[in-house]
Amino acid sequence: MNTYTIRPLVLCQYLGETSAMTYMTGMGKPIFRPFVMWYIKVAEKNVLIDTSMEAEDFKNYHSFYRHLHIEHIQTFEEALEKVGCAPNDIDIVIQTHLHMDHVYNTSKCNDATIYVQRAELEFALNPHPIFEVLYPTDLIRKLNFEIIEGDQTILPGISVELVPGHSPGCQAVIVETAKGKAVITGFCSIMGNFDISPDVKKTVSPMATYPAIAAGIHTDLFQAYDSAVRIKEMGAMIIPAHDPDMAFMNQIP
Repeated sequence: MNTYTIRPLVLCQYLGETSAMTYMTGMGKPIFRPFVMWYIKVAEKNVLIDTSMEAEDFKNYHSFYRHLHIEHIQTFEEALEKVGCAPNDIDIVIQTHLHMDHVYNTSKCNDATIYVQRAELEFALNPHPIFEVLYPTDLIRKLNFEIIEGDQTILPGISVELVPGHSPGCQAVIVETAKGKAVITGFCSIMGNFDISPDVKKTVSPMATYPAIAAGIHTDLFQAYDSAVRIKEMGAMIIPAHDPDMAFMNQIP
């Protein structure tokens, strides 16, 4: 069996609000939100899951972000250098979805095959007005995608599963590791979406008694909840997309 190590690479972070991750839970509670991509070495191939976004790009993207203190951690190129490669060395990019903080550096990977779900690309090219700001449509139009539909194996030991709700075509990435399956959720989440703390269970949040909490940002709440439950029921090591503890680990596992 092929097994891999996952390397989280954080480009920036800012102090956000918890309920953007956990629907109707943790409202007003601050939490650092890291913007991460995930590197996997597969034999001779270099694989990235998402490509994140740099602090300076956030500030230039929309005036909203100029009012936040976004901590620069490293550039895209500096992050890749830590795993021994450059943008042109990336062979595969798996886009969990196409929000700007997941796709912003993909165009730098000139030689990569870029996997995306059809439902996600279709929505990204013509987003509903309320989600328009999250999709850098001009950037997305310039990318050449390998379009997939539904659950699929990308490489031996690396597969994707459709987990809609946060966005119409969000996909989780399942990776075989030396300690069993790990799942990168793709959708905005922290460990609190799946491991509901005793403090939360004591609150009046109606979400506290459920097996998992939906993503706070979603195009379809019912799908977002079902996808969170689906991931929890996999019994895999869960790697939430924006969890501050998991993001700064040197490697997983």
